[in-house]
Amino acid sequence: MNKTGFCPDWYGKGVKLLKQHFGCSVISYQCNGTGMLHDYALFPGINLIFMDFNCADTFDEPSEVRNILELRHYQEGRIEFEFDGQKVFHLQQDEFCINALMNMPARYSFPFEYCTGLSLIIDRDALTDETISQLAPYQIDLSALEYDLDLERQWYICKTPSTMLHIFNELYAAKGNEPVEYFRIKALELLYHAGKLWKGDRVAATYYSREHIDIVKRVRRIMLDDLSSNIPLEKMLRGEHISTVTFQAIFKQIYGRSPYAYLKRYKMNSAAVQLCESSESINQIALSLGYSNASKFARAFQDVFRILPRAYRSQKKSI
Repeated sequence: MNKTGFCPDWYGKGVKLLKQHFGCSVISYQCNGTGMLHDYALFPGINLIFMDFNCADTFDEPSEVRNILELRHYQEGRIEFEFDGQKVFHLQQDEFCINALMNMPARYSFPFEYCTGLSLIIDRDALTDETISQLAPYQIDLSALEYDLDLERQWYICKTPSTMLHIFNELYAAKGNEPVEYFRIKALELLYHAGKLWKGDRVAATYYSREHIDIVKRVRRIMLDDLSSNIPLEKMLRGEHISTVTFQAIFKQIYGRSPYAYLKRYKMNSAAVQLCESSESINQIALSLGYSNASKFARAFQDVFRILPRAYRSQKKSI
């Protein structure tokens, strides 16, 4: 990257530089929604990029081969990485990963249609002797980090360690509010703690095929198209080349809950909106969501919101 942090070839197609100030480039993606990056050029060869997306698009990674080391964290949402050969895996909220040149994905997207995260990118080819000398007093050895975590073969993924979680939270809070010098200090903290990671804490990445991922997403859409129906999952999967067990495993990896738990929460969120914005009776709302009677619906609503539907409506109407 150049010293301003903005290089169109690095980000891929469809990006626009909006402004640059205090070592930060604000970049917009052209997409069906919004995609914003705040890119801080910290040291020659080291950039910190904040990502805020609200869209369902799939983005291709730039095709150029890049000799990089990358630390990623996601505060909200979930990201889907697809690799050549149509292998797919998902990085979840509050998971942390480090990856290197040999394991870069071909494309990525956001199953929840939103995502907030950050990426600390180290471009080995752009590192200067000055940058390396600035890392040395803090016992930051990038080659040792890559070797110790076996990054040439696979990603390092783990639940974000407490020693690093507070740093990520401070970084998100500081975006747009602090000068680049602040982010330099925090990046050094992250790299110092990354050097203390143990490969035994690694979580194995679970990969699934693109075909199975697409089946899960298609069936999810069917589930949500008509909330009044209660079609058994086994019936929805008839004719699909996927087992019920595999479907449930992939569904939970993508959406964070089992199909049943996900659908229940989705229905209760819909019910909450109807209770606030419509004059329909609780029984009518229950029927519209596939419940045979109001008492079953009320129990499900209370499971999610810890309050009965009637009390919830009264509470919201009084505000």
